[in-house]
Amino acid sequence: MYRLLIADDEQIVLDSIRFIVEKNFTDVIIVGTARSGREAIEKAENLKPDIVFMDIMMPGINGIEAIKEIRTRQSNVTFVILTAYDQFDFAKEAVELEVMEYLLKPVSQNKIVMTLKKSVEAINRERDKWKRELELKERLESVLPIVENGFIYSMLFFDDFSKEFGVYKDIFELNEENGYVVTVKFTDGKGEGSTGNQTSLRDRSQTLYPYMRESFKRKCKCLVGPLMLDRFFVYIPAHPKGDEQTMKLEAIAIAEYVYSSPAERGRMDAAIGIGRVYPALENISRSYEESIRAARFLADSGIMHIMDVPADAGAASEYPLAKEKLLLEKAASGDTEACLQVFDQIYDWLLNEYTSSLYSIKKRLLELMVMIHRIGINYKIRNDGYFKIDDYVEDLLSIEDPVELKVWCRERIEHVSQGIDNMMGKRVNSLILKAVNYIKENYRNEIALEDISREVNISPHYFSKLFKEQVGENYIDYITSLRIQKAKELLVENRLSIKEICFDIGYADPNYFSRLFKKIAGVTPTEYKEAACSGEMTVFARHCY
Repeated sequence: MYRLLIADDEQIVLDSIRFIVEKNFTDVIIVGTARSGREAIEKAENLKPDIVFMDIMMPGINGIEAIKEIRTRQSNVTFVILTAYDQFDFAKEAVELEVMEYLLKPVSQNKIVMTLKKSVEAINRERDKWKRELELKERLESVLPIVENGFIYSMLFFDDFSKEFGVYKDIFELNEENGYVVTVKFTDGKGEGSTGNQTSLRDRSQTLYPYMRESFKRKCKCLVGPLMLDRFFVYIPAHPKGDEQTMKLEAIAIAEYVYSSPAERGRMDAAIGIGRVYPALENISRSYEESIRAARFLADSGIMHIMDVPADAGAASEYPLAKEKLLLEKAASGDTEACLQVFDQIYDWLLNEYTSSLYSIKKRLLELMVMIHRIGINYKIRNDGYFKIDDYVEDLLSIEDPVELKVWCRERIEHVSQGIDNMMGKRVNSLILKAVNYIKENYRNEIALEDISREVNISPHYFSKLFKEQVGENYIDYITSLRIQKAKELLVENRLSIKEICFDIGYADPNYFSRLFKKIAGVTPTEYKEAACSGEMTVFARHCY
């Protein structure tokens, strides 16, 4: 329905418009009338009309001033001016106020009806636009956390993140080139060496994570990663201002705010580690590693900045973070053999580092397997029993034999990596098949590399490389071979002249076509056609395929 307010100091005008509207419209209701500018403003405020028919010359506040006042409060109202005054100044102000129509009295019934229909159409367009924007915003709000997780994940674990950083900067409006990482690790209040109920800790982490995420978002502009088992990472853009001590205090203030924020489901027991501020593209992985070291230095809950960690704490043998990144990259690319080799190196390091604590090895491996599992989820790799969400964590923690533990992890890494490799192979095959079909359907036209790559939605350079690898020849040679084969078929049919065949298969120059045909077939089109007509095709059979 559309709500109409009519403002005019002549009763006959009010009655006439009411009659026309009620006679011609079922979806427009007159919500009120006004006999002055002041009354129009008051009624517009209370009745919230979609359309206002406004006379200009009324007692007190005139129509133009009334429109200005209503506009300040209700920007979406559609105005139509009805006036007996054909004055340029009024018309100019009406244009500036974005009035739909400026109608001079007397106005015919048809003009009223047409103007009202036009107003309704304009309102419908605005409503549709608003609805689309709302739907887009809703979809964006649901997608942004996924993109945000991808940002954190790529930034921390993949070396080629710089290629994507510009896109992410635009999406999240990141104006700062620098930032730091915060690691939040939920704890059970029993210390780092605790062997408490891991399932209970995981459930508690899932319960408290939304509260902490929201607290970070309230306190500062930041990107919060997904919960991975019992921890998550936060990237906070920062402008290097003052000395490191000042930046450290600001980071700690944010962490203290989050740490002390109330949660409806219990106290937020967590170890919060903070890394230094670094340029986002160059050294942010260092801030990530520092935040992990700071969180691990805490015996239980609390806040620790890397600058407050003693220089010799944990410095003897650093976790091979570079190998972990390489492992994740190889898994995501489907390079199973390299992936398993890197895992073996990480496992050997863990075995040497934690010789007396299988539990510490399992905790490290569990973090790694959660990330491998997430890669599998991102690529939609079927679990097939390897990553049953309810029991794979307990399965790993229950293993007491180091050899069995290594085999258990290798099987799951291999499952994900091999699944990605198979999926990529199928995708490549389908892309090449689609490209070949496109070429067969369009070989008569001028086909550029960009046309085919756009059709299969990959870059021209990558498509050219992929096509050569899969088909055995470049796309230009393939198109040429296809055209010459089609030319042979048409020459055998003997329905078209050589010139017509040249044009039919996509060449504009008959001389060029003849030279190309002879180069590939070994004979000229004329010789090939004559042999076909005389039944001597056996002479040229070797040239046909």
